[in-house]
Amino acid sequence: MEKVSRIEDIKIIPDTIGEAGLEKDISVAPGVIDKIFNNEDLKIESPFSIHYVVEREKDSEKIHARIDVAGEFTTFCSRCLGPMKYEVLLHLSTDYLPASPEMSERLEEERISSETGYYRRSISLGEYIVSELVLSLPMRYICSPDCKGLCSHCGLNLNTESCMCEKPTDPRLQKLAALKEKIRR
Repeated sequence: MEKVSRIEDIKIIPDTIGEAGLEKDISVAPGVIDKIFNNEDLKIESPFSIHYVVEREKDSEKIHARIDVAGEFTTFCSRCLGPMKYEVLLHLSTDYLPASPEMSERLEEERISSETGYYRRSISLGEYIVSELVLSLPMRYICSPDCKGLCSHCGLNLNTESCMCEKPTDPRLQKLAALKEKIRR
């Protein structure tokens, strides 16, 4: 298994893709992933693995790449603030076509969709992986779908304990509460 110091440096030379295609396994050190995420709340403790298969379509300039990215990091739940593990499992698939002469040198920036990229002398597979990896992260991390979060008054974790805080009534319903109390008497 090959180790890389920067994912962005994963490049493929189209002329080296034979009839059988190319297949490679890569291990990415936690520090490399840390630099990509650039978020101190995400703690990467073990290497990420990348597996890719690149094949040339018969009688065509089109190149197809299938990429699997797997890894795990620790972060905090947005509701209860408890530590949690988040597993990254990406299954990517993209095609690459020859770039037209009027396209800039930064071909990954010319990409309109994740399904089609462009190449000249090399395919910047690493840049594609980095962009899809960052885009795959959620806005908020939740430890479980039924996480109850924290009490808004005392700050107690409602997943582990029940608080005794009196829940305030909605001011819009106070008149109804008064009417209900009046009917009970």
